Amino acid sequence: MNMYKVEQKRSKLGFWLEQHNKDTDWLTRTTGIERKIIEELASNPNKNPRMIAIRKILYAVKRVDPTIKVSDLWDM
Repeated sequence: MNMYKVEQKRSKLGFWLEQHNKDTDWLTRTTGIERKIIEELASNPNKNPRMIAIRKILYAVKRVDPTIKVSDLWDM
């Protein structure tokens, strides 16, 4: 029986989370942003967050990778 890996749609944020072995629950806990919003941002490459969410996410992400920039996570 062949098992195929289903390719998940990911945004740059989603790819970053995978590369650093972090999940959306970690980002939800560290930012205080609702899980639904974080999951949408991680899976939909066309979704751009509001500025307050960008600041919270960058603050959390910079604890893991201090060299990260907004352009590494979203096309703005």
